Amino acid sequence: MSDIVCTSCGYVGESKAITKGSIWIEVVLWLCFLIPGLIYSLWRMSMSSQQNVCPSCGQTALIPAESPIGKKFISENLPEKVAVTVKDNRPPSKTTRKIGYVIGRFVGRLFK
Repeated sequence: MSDIVCTSCGYVGESKAITKGSIWIEVVLWLCFLIPGLIYSLWRMSMSSQQNVCPSCGQTALIPAESPIGKKFISENLPEKVAVTVKDNRPPSKTTRKIGYVIGRFVGRLFK
């Protein structure tokens, strides 16, 4: 499942699927009337009664994050969620590589 953007609250992440209807109505229909309970249960289990909502605010105003509209919405409204740009994608410095090498040797000796 791909990430979504909620246009109501700005949430970026996985959506939450909910089922329309009420479990309590379903139980009452099953206890009182067999045929209506079966029909209601089949309707609740069908794909048409499933709905994706924002797990943060519960709204259905969702767009895919990878779509052009989703990318535009994120860049205009959520600048802190924008991916790292190319100029920030530098290789590690010599000091960082050396520290990584030392830590790697130390960990290697611990688990030898």
